[in-house]
Amino acid sequence: MSAKKQRDKNRRRASKLAQQAWNAAEAGNLHLAVKVLGRAAQLQPANPVLWHDLGTLLLRLDEEDEAARSFEAAIQVAPDFAEAYASLAAIRARQGIAEQAVTLQREAVRHAPNVPRHQDALAAYEALFIGWSTDARPSLETRADSRGDRPPPDDGLSTLAASIEGLNWGELDASLTRRGVACVPRLLDAAQCEALRAMFDEARLFAKSVTMNKPHFGKGVYRYFAAPIPLLVAAIRRLVYPHAAQIANRWQRLLGDHDLYPAAWSAFQSRCAEAGQTTPSPLLLRYEAGGFNAPHQDLRGDVFFPLQLVIVLSPRAASAHDNDSDGFAGGEFLLCDQPERKSFDRREIAAGLGDAILFCTRARLVRVGDVYGLKPVMHGLNPITSGIRYAIGIPFHDFT
Repeated sequence: MSAKKQRDKNRRRASKLAQQAWNAAEAGNLHLAVKVLGRAAQLQPANPVLWHDLGTLLLRLDEEDEAARSFEAAIQVAPDFAEAYASLAAIRARQGIAEQAVTLQREAVRHAPNVPRHQDALAAYEALFIGWSTDARPSLETRADSRGDRPPPDDGLSTLAASIEGLNWGELDASLTRRGVACVPRLLDAAQCEALRAMFDEARLFAKSVTMNKPHFGKGVYRYFAAPIPLLVAAIRRLVYPHAAQIANRWQRLLGDHDLYPAAWSAFQSRCAEAGQTTPSPLLLRYEAGGFNAPHQDLRGDVFFPLQLVIVLSPRAASAHDNDSDGFAGGEFLLCDQPERKSFDRREIAAGLGDAILFCTRARLVRVGDVYGLKPVMHGLNPITSGIRYAIGIPFHDFT
């Protein structure tokens, strides 16, 4: 058999094996899928897609090192294969190898400059590892100070970055578009929540504290961070923003509005600053039993971002009547249409430890026939029936 005929035979056999591998993966037999796809890659070693697919399956088995080697093999045979660079970059980010993650993702963007998710990932990695500007630390070398901030690998921020990149943003977009609110379970782990809760008693971290106790407004304590805000808070805002901006810009296009939001948070921060809005907006909130927050909007300035984020930092009690638990009961997040006319105009989310809620700041998108418009909304908090609920609020816009 001639060399050409052998190559053709190997190619057909590799294609058949690859299809068998994905059938096995869809049936839940990942180990068999990896074995079969490995045989396909050996039959056709110059096929970068086979190596990349093998790496993808290995990741689903948590075989990170083997997956990295498969992505490296894909790059070796196809140095312009953007997807392989991006997949390897995500692994290096999870491993806390900052410089490699950024360098690899830059290659992905260079070889596929028109793929938005590659650009989003690069913005996230650069924001996390390099581009902290004035809201946190200016460089990796100077991030350690009296607050105890450390470089990202020691703080678990590389894992956070990979988790945020791996969220199903299409599903979150759909929920925000349909309901005006979306929940991300366990965005933060218990240690990160504990670290943020502990900041509440560190007076030097805050520029302003407000104790609210008014029947028509709310009952709780709100502490607004001073600049520079803590590293973890800055990381969450910078990492989530590029994805939120993509959603917001899709809405802008549907509304026929050509004033789009910048792709990176630092550029949006500059827009706020040009409007005289330079006061950090993130805050810690504490509610005890009887505490609540009446529906309201967080708008302080002409420039605002249409979405914002809140993350619950306390666990929920095992039951609503569990007064001995360390968790809290009640305290469901509220998003209310304005004016409220029907029961479904009010959405309640019983979020717990580490759960994040993305919601509309001023109005949610609505469709009437073929026309899109905006429905005003407000957000708030149901009364706490027992325990103490801590949360962190992260608007993407700065205040005046």
